[in-house]
Amino acid sequence: MGGPEGGLDRLVEFSARYGGLSFCQERPECDGQHKYQYNFSIYTSSWEPTDSDDWVAVVGDTEGCQLTFDWSTGRIGVDVVGPETWIADSVVNLIESAALAQYIYGSIAPHRMARRVDRWQEAVPVEGKGPGWGLANVSSERFRGLVPEVTQASSPWNRWFADEQVAVHAWLTTYEIDREEVVMAWYRGAQGRQRIESVTGPLR
Repeated sequence: MGGPEGGLDRLVEFSARYGGLSFCQERPECDGQHKYQYNFSIYTSSWEPTDSDDWVAVVGDTEGCQLTFDWSTGRIGVDVVGPETWIADSVVNLIESAALAQYIYGSIAPHRMARRVDRWQEAVPVEGKGPGWGLANVSSERFRGLVPEVTQASSPWNRWFADEQVAVHAWLTTYEIDREEVVMAWYRGAQGRQRIESVTGPLR
């Protein structure tokens, strides 16, 4: 077995805690049907070196890509060796993000029967991308200070800002060196809409 001393014990511990775990990071096209699963199971007993002289082991898969676990930090990545494409600070961080995504996206799924006033409405600017494609030319940093960050669900690669009126999800696309940020936002009620429009301009 390659890797750091105690690496096998670390994987055994990981497997005991998370082995067999499966959950969905809901997306607009998912419609509450959980089509995009993260699956955790130990795939190998070896560790591979990364560009930053750390070690990662394969601990699962998502959409045909390997999920990797970082020795030093506990971060979770996708096909991480080089470039290092992290998606979460930890498994728990990824679970919290998925739970929040299910709450937001699930509430607007067509089959849900929630009262219209309780549903989240996607913020779609007059000038920009269409529904389900996010906000054009709007950084998630624009919402900092306007909406509280949900620290349990956020990481440098996947940010959440939310309160009772506004929710914002920003994530880095692709698993390559140059990863663009996609930002989506939702609101409930006239005041929530006004708060988003203070950042995006008029909404449809």
